[in-house]
Amino acid sequence: MAKSLIIERENLPLVVQGWLKAIGLAEAELVELVFTERELLLRKPSDPEVRVWAQGQSDQYDKQFKDLLGL
Repeated sequence: MAKSLIIERENLPLVVQGWLKAIGLAEAELVELVFTERELLLRKPSDPEVRVWAQGQSDQYDKQFKDLLGL
């Protein structure tokens, strides 16, 4: 399964180009589109070091949340 996909901005559907413009990312060199079960997130890519730190934090949060719920 691909972890990243590069699409030229002009090849994006017009509605997606409109979303980028609406949230101020129309001129950004790189934009991440993150698909989850229920939503699509548009964001600027985060710094790789911040991403590594955040992954560890979210793993700890998920573990504590599951422990609280008894999952």
